Amino acid sequence: LQVRLEELAAGRLPRLDVTTSAFGLGNTGQVQQLPFYDEYARRLHPELLVLVFVNNDFDNNTPVLRALQLGAWHRLEPIVRKRSDGELELAWSLPQDQLPEGSLPRASWAARAGWKAIAHSRFALWLYAKKHALFPPPGQKHMFFEKLGALRRQPGYAALLEGWRPTVGPSSPEGTRPPVFEDALEYTRFALEQFRQRADRDGAKLVILATHTLKTRGTPVFEQMSQMAAALGIPVINQTDYILRQGAALTDARWPHDVHWNPAGHQWAAEALLEYIEQRPEVCDG
Repeated sequence: LQVRLEELAAGRLPRLDVTTSAFGLGNTGQVQQLPFYDEYARRLHPELLVLVFVNNDFDNNTPVLRALQLGAWHRLEPIVRKRSDGELELAWSLPQDQLPEGSLPRASWAARAGWKAIAHSRFALWLYAKKHALFPPPGQKHMFFEKLGALRRQPGYAALLEGWRPTVGPSSPEGTRPPVFEDALEYTRFALEQFRQRADRDGAKLVILATHTLKTRGTPVFEQMSQMAAALGIPVINQTDYILRQGAALTDARWPHDVHWNPAGHQWAAEALLEYIEQRPEVCDG
């Protein structure tokens, strides 16, 4: 996305001299992405800060649903927790005095030098995806429900997970959502507030790029996220709307057997973002 945006801007908005950087990590939401801004992006003095929001970000912003997905907290990362007075605060997945100086989230496999060549091989990634599509790991579903059962047996988690089912998400209608999904929405709103405060402090414009994944499952994820953003004064760029205006289908933006962007998805995301900048010169007025 960032590479395509630079290329497009060089041709259509050369006076802006657009330079981009992107930061992220798999299986993270906005909560876990805060250190990327604090430790890296802030040093670049950005004029425009773009949060790329995908369908599973609500889930990834709460540690309980992440534990169900990943089995455990497998790296140091920020989490949201409630204080005794009910207020939310940022914490770390381990007590602060146990953290090495300057610790940041990192992918566990990245530290294994022997895996680096494989991790950067397109063929290896393609082979891995094909293997898991054709031959899912045995007992994966059984292991998932074992994790769910283990969490429900722990004090405090039974009530939190009451009514939880794998087939529903935070986008369930209000009043029917399990408590853990209320947390997911509340923690996401808190994370967006944190980004809003940082952008205001540092003089950056803040915008959310809502990917087409928010519209592909027939759930009101986009509506929920956009309502949060509107309440915080954060503009939303709707990639779904942009793709449909091109006369294309949403499935044209993804791989046939993988929900992530294909080259067209990256291109349309960059075009939608550049269109937003073109229509609002004040976004990059510096």
